Amino acid sequence: MLEANSLPPSEGQSKGNLGTIRLLFLKALLDVLSDVGKRIDPLLREHGLFRSQLETPYDFIPLHRYVAFMEQAAHKFQRPYLGLEVGMNFGLADMGPFYALLRASGTLRGAMNYLGLFQSRMQTRTLFDCQRDHETTTYWYRIEDENVWPRAQDAEFAISSFVNLARQLTTPKWAPAGVHFEHAIKNRENRLEQFFRAPVVGNQLANGLVIRNDDLDQPFVSAVPSEDLKLRNILEWHLLDLMGPEAAPNESIVSLTKDVIARWLGRTHVGCVTVAAELKLSERSLRRRLTEEGTSFRELLQEARKERARTILSKPGISLAVAAEQLGYSDTAVFSRAFKDWTGVSPGRFLRRPEA
Repeated sequence: MLEANSLPPSEGQSKGNLGTIRLLFLKALLDVLSDVGKRIDPLLREHGLFRSQLETPYDFIPLHRYVAFMEQAAHKFQRPYLGLEVGMNFGLADMGPFYALLRASGTLRGAMNYLGLFQSRMQTRTLFDCQRDHETTTYWYRIEDENVWPRAQDAEFAISSFVNLARQLTTPKWAPAGVHFEHAIKNRENRLEQFFRAPVVGNQLANGLVIRNDDLDQPFVSAVPSEDLKLRNILEWHLLDLMGPEAAPNESIVSLTKDVIARWLGRTHVGCVTVAAELKLSERSLRRRLTEEGTSFRELLQEARKERARTILSKPGISLAVAAEQLGYSDTAVFSRAFKDWTGVSPGRFLRRPEA
């Protein structure tokens, strides 16, 4: 049987740092699995989930249990594209009151911005940000807890649901410019590209949806008239009130620094100066506060690299060049030396170990 990571948090990881997700996403998953009937119930119980919870769709459940349940259900019921199935069937109506807000956003960029605004209220410990280039904008999605793995079904659900929502807001023929997945997609390319109608690549740093800027800024055919734009503010205010306050950050400077490093690692240069600026501190203040909490910036960066390296090298089909790039190393030789210092073995030997 496929073993998804549904274990308790690793040693040293507090329960408060575990990710959560709203039950409305579990409901969407169970709707797609309705054809398996009562056979789903034992699997739900195995992961500490119950149908009775669906009566309160805006309550939270542990993210690692939800992800593990989806992975195991895909295996048990022989649905290798379960996440994609859920995304293909996830519509505006499934978003509840968000339906009106996304419709009122005016453009696809506006709708994606609203999804980003509410991300931490829908699913915590999850990265959702964007990178705008000259012709395209890439929206990144990744669960920040590296211990929640495998998570391919969740990733394919998330990205395909964004595309399905975009098609409902624009036209059924709409297609992105490209799609990225953090997991390997060998032997899955044809099915994925058939749905997305765009190039799809795997073994990336994060799951990503690349959208042309012209598409993002094209007004919806049924856009809200300018004199009614205050409707958006009213909807946004009521939804923010409904969803409750954003998850309060952990005030530990170590935790905040780890969060920034995890978001940036492999995407841009991660240095103490730039991280301090993100936290609105001077470099000297950040180093001093980390020392007061018994660590240093270098130690946190190295620990993040070690954890990410083990995760990346556990993925099937990963190359050392891709691993080095995702960890911010200039070449594979530098990465290989660092990895051997951490683990006592070379990356190649780590990949050949019996349990790999």
